[in-house]
Amino acid sequence: MTPDKIWSNLVKKLKPQHKTAFLSAFIIGLLTHLYAMTNNFLTYDSMWNIYSDQDMITSGRQFLTYACSVGSYFDLPMINGLLAIIWLSISAALIVECFNIEGKVLPVIAGGLMVTFPSVSSTFAYSYTIDGYMLAILLSILAFFLADRFKYGFIAGIFSLGISLGIYQAEFSFTILICICALFIYILNNTPVKEMISKIWRYIVMGVGGYAFYLISLKIMLSIKHTEISGYQGTDRVSTFALSDLPTGLKAAWENFYYFMRYGGIFSATGAMKISYLVFMAMGAVSFVYLFVKKKAYKSVFNIVLTIVLAMAIPFSSCLITILSPDTYFHILMRMPWVAVMIFFAALISMFNKEVSIKAETAMALVSVVSAFVLILQFAVSSNIVYFNLNERYEKTYAMCVRMLDRIEQTEGYEAGMPVAILGGFPDENYYAHTDITADVLSGYFGVDGEYVCNSTSSFESFMERYLNFSFPVLSLEEELSLIDTDTFKGMKNFPSAESIELINGVLVIKLNG
Repeated sequence: MTPDKIWSNLVKKLKPQHKTAFLSAFIIGLLTHLYAMTNNFLTYDSMWNIYSDQDMITSGRQFLTYACSVGSYFDLPMINGLLAIIWLSISAALIVECFNIEGKVLPVIAGGLMVTFPSVSSTFAYSYTIDGYMLAILLSILAFFLADRFKYGFIAGIFSLGISLGIYQAEFSFTILICICALFIYILNNTPVKEMISKIWRYIVMGVGGYAFYLISLKIMLSIKHTEISGYQGTDRVSTFALSDLPTGLKAAWENFYYFMRYGGIFSATGAMKISYLVFMAMGAVSFVYLFVKKKAYKSVFNIVLTIVLAMAIPFSSCLITILSPDTYFHILMRMPWVAVMIFFAALISMFNKEVSIKAETAMALVSVVSAFVLILQFAVSSNIVYFNLNERYEKTYAMCVRMLDRIEQTEGYEAGMPVAILGGFPDENYYAHTDITADVLSGYFGVDGEYVCNSTSSFESFMERYLNFSFPVLSLEEELSLIDTDTFKGMKNFPSAESIELINGVLVIKLNG
């Protein structure tokens, strides 16, 4: 079969809602994230990743280097960002098929939610790896699709899920949440019990098999490279989890979920976002109850029991890593699986729209759609607030480093190649006033808030080397702590005072803050 015929057959199989979801996600994604794609923003990590092969096998991400190789190993915001949006657009079309979202409006909402969810903008701050992370999402959805639609599709799904986990482990929750949401839809459609059990069995085999493939491939690749897991973010527990730790893990997962829903910050960045989010989620929940009753799903004991079990599983499934490692810092990049639940709510609204028969129901359908579009707009606004702050941070950090470098080069006794220690983290606000105006809006974000990119000698050195063409030897933490204990350092004043820079034991020390 020629490439033209393959393409023609593929296009014929695509439904209108697939094309709508893809194009909507692609266009909304470009409009939302264009600011980040056309600028070079920084986080604490990105200064060390100007060029990086993303070989993160010691963090349990053995396939990340291959996923990121498509866009090269350079930190290219436009290329990596464009690839990320393409992966997310395909993901939107695929999840629309998984949840059977029909019509012309709801697929647009699904696509919009996929590319504007706050985790995406936070990941754009790490543009050197965003293409790999978004590919992991696509593979996690594909794993479900294969297991759900084909009798033996769970076999291919095992490999799809395993590779997804080997890129970024947090996407395991994405697959599990899609399985849960799909089962809810099957319940509402009164799917025969035998068929439901068959699907559940295939999901379980795909999930367990995918995790096993991930662990086996990880151990093999660790052995080949003669290295081991670092333990970062609980990665050392992926294969050593004990059942005796389960109660602690479940408790931590529930607390994490409750905190996210109540205090997480990303759904309450603006008043309009908070209201639209609450209305949208409420409309989705009401749609489920309405459909559950109208379609008489309650007449099946199996449906009732499964509904209760699935509802109880959502909090723990969305915070799965916390179960394995209760002390894990669960940041916003790990929250991306939650968008699966939001798109599921769009699917419920789509199902509800088919059943409307009276004016009250029509009004409810309209409110649901309007709230969804307002929410997408607010997510897009928050994304650009993130990028606004990233730009502000860069400008302030650049100005601060220029001032420090000027003082360093003019300090009597300083010689090129001399070690430098910049201590105190951030500048003293008595000298450099706090000007950040985004703190409240970005309170739920990770790595994109605050006023400066740098907070340590090593990060200042990386910034100066990259943007000011100035480099210097960096001391170890123990050596810096020994400098802090000296009487000379204790007597120094904070930068930019004349007494804020001193030569101590052959090291040029700058005291930013006591």
